[in-house]
Amino acid sequence: MKINKNLKFADFSYDEESKTFTVSDKNGNGVELNKVYAFSFMRFIVRMAQRNWLRNKKIVDKASYVMEELEKEDPENKNQMLMFDKEI
Repeated sequence: MKINKNLKFADFSYDEESKTFTVSDKNGNGVELNKVYAFSFMRFIVRMAQRNWLRNKKIVDKASYVMEELEKEDPENKNQMLMFDKEI
């Protein structure tokens, strides 16, 4: 069974019998990947999508913001210096 996806500038197809993934442009230029390279290509695409999606999210800034708010509430809180009930 073949799975095809045709876009404006490229065509993608996957052949389940031969386990090959093909990417080609409208001029006929393309590349055929076996299942190992197709999987690696898919992982690369997912990583780039996650990287671009997470780029605007600043998790580190959120954590530092919470710490700043805690310090504003009680800057002399001695519990901040305790770890496992022992003073640092």
